[in-house]
Amino acid sequence: MDKVRVAVVGVGFWGRNHARVYSSLDSAELVGVVDQNRELASVVAQKYHCRSYLKPEELLVECHPDAVSVCTPSATHAKVASLLVQKGVNVLVEKPFTATIDEGRDLLNLIHEKKVIATVGFIERFNSAVVTVKKWVEEGRLGMVSLFYSRRVSSWPERIGDVGVVKDTAIHDIDLTRFILGKDPESIYAVIGRSRNSSQEDYANILMKTDGSSAFIESNWLTPYKERQLVVTGSEATVTANYITQGVTIHSSDGSFTPQTAPKEPLVLELENFVRCVRSHDDPHPSAEDGLKALIIAELSLRSSASGQVVKVEL
Repeated sequence: MDKVRVAVVGVGFWGRNHARVYSSLDSAELVGVVDQNRELASVVAQKYHCRSYLKPEELLVECHPDAVSVCTPSATHAKVASLLVQKGVNVLVEKPFTATIDEGRDLLNLIHEKKVIATVGFIERFNSAVVTVKKWVEEGRLGMVSLFYSRRVSSWPERIGDVGVVKDTAIHDIDLTRFILGKDPESIYAVIGRSRNSSQEDYANILMKTDGSSAFIESNWLTPYKERQLVVTGSEATVTANYITQGVTIHSSDGSFTPQTAPKEPLVLELENFVRCVRSHDDPHPSAEDGLKALIIAELSLRSSASGQVVKVEL
C-alpha cells in the first residue's frame, strides 16, 4: 500500500485537528472531509487541499478512502462508524466509542465480522508522560502499585458536545487506569452531578477498586483553571505526570528524578499509529474492545452515582 487514503467525518472543533494532522503525514493522503455544515466542510477542504462532502455516503462513492476518523457528535458514532465498517473502511472513532453499550456491542461485532482495523480516540495513551509512567510501572520501578489518581479539571468548556463530563473527559482516565495498571476494575463507587442548570453532569468523582490497588478519578468543569495531573503511588516510588506539559517525575527514598524529554503532539502520534496499523494490518491500540470497556465503566459509574451504591464491574 502506498499512502493511506484518509478522510474525516465531522470537522468541528476536534475533527479539524484530525484533518490538519492527516494533511501533514507523509504516510497518508487526506482525500476528503465531511460535515453537515456545507460552509465549514468547504473551508476545511480548501485549507487542506481535499474534497468536501455533506454526507459520508458521498465520500464513499467518490473518494473510496482506506481509513476514516469519525469525529461527529457521540450520538451518531455508531451510525456513522457502522456505515463505514460495512463498506470495509478502517475507522478511528473518537471517544466515547458509542452513545450506548448496546450500540457499542453491535459495532464491535460488525468490526470483527468485516475484519477492519478499528481504534478509539484515547489520545492520552500517546502522551509521552503516560508512555513513561506505563514503562516505569511495567519495569517495576514503582514496586507494588497501590493507587492511580488522576485530576482532570477546568472551567466550563467553550466546546460542549452531547455528553457530560464522565464520557467527555473522565473516560480518558478510565481508559488510562486499565492501560497503566494492566487490569480491569472490580467495583466502582461514584459521586456525579450537576452544579448548574445543565442537561449534563459537570463533575465526577469516581473510585474504582482493582485487584490489589485502587484508582480515583476527579473530573469537572467547575475549576477556574485547567489542570491535568496523574499520580501513581507504589511501594518503592511515586510518579507524578503533567498531561499538559508532558513532564514526569519519579520520587523515592533516593530523591527525585525528572528525565529530559522532547514532547511531541499526541494527536500526531495517535494518527501515525492508526495509519501504520492500516498499512501493516497490525492490531491497533487502543482497540475497539478498549473503547467498549471504557464506555461500560463510564455507564457503571453513572449508575453507581444514581443509586448511591457500589456497583460490581463485569466486562
